[in-house]
Formats: sequence, structure tokens, C-alpha cells
Amino acid sequence: MIFNTKQEKAKKFNYIPRFYDKKKEDVRHEKMKQGEEPNVEFRDYLRINLQEKRKMRQKSTRRVFVWLGLLIILLYIMLS
Repeated sequence: MIFNTKQEKAKKFNYIPRFYDKKKEDVRHEKMKQGEEPNVEFRDYLRINLQEKRKMRQKSTRRVFVWLGLLIILLYIMLS
């Protein structure tokens, strides 16, 4: 057989698109924090808890840099 006349069929994937609704997630997170949503999975609780800790760490880091910047400016003014 010199020529292959059969063509392969296109591959099909079982992909179902998902949509992210920021407002819906925020409302759900607030309910989970307040304990109003009883069907909370432990994984979701941990994820939200880690996100809150990360935000607090970022705020703390920013606060340190602001104070450090103010201190440097103050020292520069005092030494000039």
C-alpha cells in the first residue's frame, strides 16, 4: 500500500468551561467566616484561612517598609 487513504479522526476532550464570579465567592467567604454556611468543606476552610493569613502578612510587611522609609527620611533630614 503506497498511499494511506485513511485519515485519523480529531481527538475530542471532555472539557467543561467554568466561570469565576468574584462577588459570589466574596459573599460565600464572608458567610464561611461568620459560620453561617454549614456545608463548608475542610479544604475550603483551610484555603480561606491561608488567604487571610497571607493578606495579614502583606499588610504587616507594607507597614514595616513604610516605617522604615519614614525613619530613613527623618534621619536624612536630621543629618543634613
